[in-house]
Formats: sequence, C-alpha cells, structure tokens
Amino acid sequence: MMKYSKALFGAALFGASSLALAGAAQAQCGDCNRPVSSTKVNTVYKYKTVQQVRSVTKYKDVDRTKYVKHVNRIVTVTRVQPVTHVNLITRVHNRTVVLRQTQHVAQTAMLPTRTMTVGKTIHISHKPTYATCNCN
Repeated sequence: MMKYSKALFGAALFGASSLALAGAAQAQCGDCNRPVSSTKVNTVYKYKTVQQVRSVTKYKDVDRTKYVKHVNRIVTVTRVQPVTHVNLITRVHNRTVVLRQTQHVAQTAMLPTRTMTVGKTIHISHKPTYATCNCN
C-alpha cells in the first residue's frame, strides 16, 4: 500500500511539473495565443535512389565421383608348349634386273586443325573412399 501511494504521488508531481513547463512555453511565445499541442507541422519527403553495388564471386562446385576398382586376382596358369621339329632348307637364286625410270614427286599434306580454347577448371581432390564390390 505504501508503494502504491508513493507511485501515485510521483505521478501527480510529474503531471504538475509538465503543466508548469507547458505554461512557460506559452509565455515565451508572445505572437501566438494558441496552445503548444495544436502546432501545425508540414512534412516534406524527398526521395533519392542510390545504387548499391556489390561484387560477388560465385563458385559452382561440381562433384565428379570416379569409382576405381581395386581387384586382387589370383590366377593359376598351366602352360603347355607343343614342340614341332622343322627342317628348313633355303635356296638362294641370284638374278639382276635393271629398271630405268625418272620420277618427279610432289606431295601436299593436310595438318589437323589447330584449336585454341581458353577456360579455367579448378580440380579439388578429395580423399578416396573405399567400398566393396560384390561382383563375381
């Protein structure tokens, strides 16, 4: 109850002081006889559009998963080697033949087209992941 009465007394004191200030403000204004609360205010808004520029670097991350098979294969091989005995007789017959001829040769070779491409690719290497393959 005591707190309530103190709060009420403080509110009354504040109201009285604000009325005294309002009266003092009216006393200073000698040209106008109207109260301060009915003062007319004209507000003018002026707008200006400004471009906000920001530089952005975008990254497009592409994941390419390459599956590499590690196969441990154990192969048992039985080798069979057939043997064939061959008796080869070589007979050489020496003959000389002269051919007279004049040749003029011109050649044109087409080279492959040279293509110049400009680009940039950034490869990001990740650690390999191991999986088991249940294929026979």
